[in-house]
Amino acid sequence: MIIDPGWGDLSMTVALFAVVVALSVREGLSVEKDLVVATIRTVVQLFFIGYIIKALFAVNTWYVVTGALLLMMTYAAKAGLGRMKRPFPGFYLPMWVGIASGTVFTTAVVTGAVLKADPWYRPDVMIPLGGMILGNAMTGGAIAADRLVTEMRARKNEIELWLILGRDYRFAAREAKREAVRAALIPTINTMMTVGLVHLPGIMVGQMLGGVEPVVAAKYQIIIMLMVASCVTVASSVFATLALKRFFTPRQQLKHWLID
Repeated sequence: MIIDPGWGDLSMTVALFAVVVALSVREGLSVEKDLVVATIRTVVQLFFIGYIIKALFAVNTWYVVTGALLLMMTYAAKAGLGRMKRPFPGFYLPMWVGIASGTVFTTAVVTGAVLKADPWYRPDVMIPLGGMILGNAMTGGAIAADRLVTEMRARKNEIELWLILGRDYRFAAREAKREAVRAALIPTINTMMTVGLVHLPGIMVGQMLGGVEPVVAAKYQIIIMLMVASCVTVASSVFATLALKRFFTPRQQLKHWLID
């Protein structure tokens, strides 16, 4: 049986927020304003998207579902780059292609082969799963982007040496690319190592609170963990492969003015 908290019940979570603010004040963290803004945005955005998704569920047409996911991908690419410490020119298209590749591939496998959604664009399956996959692909791409720039700066002498020896830019910067993809996967791997032992994922807990059998909830969580690993790997790999070229001139010379 699903427990539907009323508005009064929901308002009681203010107590949790008050504890966070009180501790911030006591410890001198100076993040009270950020916490208030973040909380307000969380409430507004989640209720807004809740009503939007409810409307999408009612519109059972492939082009509406596909269009919604494309819009989400466009925003995700921009938001992912916004997490970088310093903006880097020419990264938007590689980021968008990386996120789109990871999202489309993983969503197609999960909805088509695993869950066997019928029709394939079934909105109550495609939108939630697509959104979850897209969010993780964005995070993986953002981590890869930040790490790639860091590695290119740290390894510029090594890269220059390989170029002088006649190697192409792909070989010269291969270690930087590997480290970028590896860094993107670390949070996912850490979560997979401890899931079920250190913490129970929110989706699994939510399903059990909704009355789903624990074993069934565990099956869905396994699907989710593997699809997260898949989308992060594909998104970060595709991004790093495409973005690598942005560091070099057409004559395969390292663009020092971008990384110095």
